[in-house]
Amino acid sequence: MNAPALPPDPLSLADQIASLMAEDGVVESRIPGLVLMRSSTPTTRAPVIYQPSIYIVAQGEKRAYLGEQVYQYDALNYLVLPVPMPLEAEVIDASCEKPYFALRLVLDLALLGELLLEMDMPSAAGSETSMRGIYVAPMDGDLEDVLQRLMRCLQEEGEERSRVLGPLLIKEALYHLLRGPQGWQLHAFAQQHRHHHRIAQVLQLIQLSYEQTLEVSELADLANMSASSLHHHFKAVTGLSPIQYIKTVRLHQARRLMLHDRKGISDAAFKVGYASPSQFSREYKRLFGLAPSEDRL
Repeated sequence: MNAPALPPDPLSLADQIASLMAEDGVVESRIPGLVLMRSSTPTTRAPVIYQPSIYIVAQGEKRAYLGEQVYQYDALNYLVLPVPMPLEAEVIDASCEKPYFALRLVLDLALLGELLLEMDMPSAAGSETSMRGIYVAPMDGDLEDVLQRLMRCLQEEGEERSRVLGPLLIKEALYHLLRGPQGWQLHAFAQQHRHHHRIAQVLQLIQLSYEQTLEVSELADLANMSASSLHHHFKAVTGLSPIQYIKTVRLHQARRLMLHDRKGISDAAFKVGYASPSQFSREYKRLFGLAPSEDRL
């Protein structure tokens, strides 16, 4: 009896993304929670809010900055953000010959929590006070294999494979992340009794209600913490105080309204919660390096 034929050598992850993206940009794939990215040139370091996700580079290199800390990720190391984080970022290795290729898996802490209930995984260890909401971890063969299978779903003409297998493969990818060498950090944010999870809930509220007046006491009540305890844990996770974080989110949202929705400066300022356009302009320039009127050009 003849042995079954071996499958052909799979394309690299970069080759798979290249077959799906002929031009630079960011594309939402037909698998919910999976986003593809391409850039054929390095980018300028700029402020950005990263949403809860795993960022995996298939080719090229990128850096994210949180204060003085630098997080460099490439084909050998991926970036994990369990919570939304205001950062600065830049693509540092990309060219027309070898574009930057990456993908983003959206992180759902509720799904992680459900997955943990199925796993024989002890409670997360590690520091209760110094854990940031961002870290870099080494790529491993199991995770890369899942990602390549996800890409093969997208390469097929029909949608059945993506629709049926896509969510299962994303769940498998999350499993390998939790079982990885730094999975305990992700574990901590998914455990409902941990303060990391409660800070994640506060950050989610801010993302949804940034234009409203949010008092620190209200956020502390949501987290079931004192105001001082909230401030301490919030800054440990994000590097910012609650007030600084809210201000940063508002400024990013205002910039999106002006650049993408073509809103006027005063209109954008009021929509995100600023009462004074002049204060908005000062703080905008402090964050982005340009006044709103200059940034709109």
